[in-house]
Amino acid sequence: MNIRRLAPVLALALPLAACSSLLNVQRTPFTIYSPKLAVATDPTPAARVDWQLAIETPLASDALDTARIVVMPSAGTIEVYPGARWSDSAPALLRNLIVQGFENSQRIVGVGSSASGLRADYALALEVRDFQLEMNPAPHAQIRLQVRLLDYTSNRVLAAHAFSAEAPAQGSDAAAAFAAFEAALNQLVPQLVDWSLREGEAAHAAKKG
Repeated sequence: MNIRRLAPVLALALPLAACSSLLNVQRTPFTIYSPKLAVATDPTPAARVDWQLAIETPLASDALDTARIVVMPSAGTIEVYPGARWSDSAPALLRNLIVQGFENSQRIVGVGSSASGLRADYALALEVRDFQLEMNPAPHAQIRLQVRLLDYTSNRVLAAHAFSAEAPAQGSDAAAAFAAFEAALNQLVPQLVDWSLREGEAAHAAKKG
């Protein structure tokens, strides 16, 4: 290969090498966090329902529709932990945990995400209002959801409720934030499950009657 033919190849290779170097510099390790729900051992479980429920992926603002763990060092200020991620985006994470909460209750067999192809009778539509670690007055996880129970066929709202939970964090780092989020989720999800089953059963009884 002569010099004239080699020069364009070198000119192309140099920018590619520079890009590769930049990408390597920007690639930083991070920890993935995946919250779990505690499985309650209730010796006298409530009656099972014979209808099916679809859980829609919650709506969220751009700031919360992310796999980054959001923290508010002061009111109105949003930051993220640079070295931490959720195992999925926050809305998908919440949807999956809520499905798991229903499964853990052992009170309903037909439950799944709205994309699962389930032939549902009812659906839960959710909106994430808060899902962040707040620093004031002390570090704590804050979760707020607006929930609507819908007739799956007509999309008519049958019931609506606002759920919230918070749990103190033992520090301001990502690991402490994760533990606080997990504690808050273990408060909120069982309450949401109980409410949904109660309201759904009332609607189902009215429909049959």
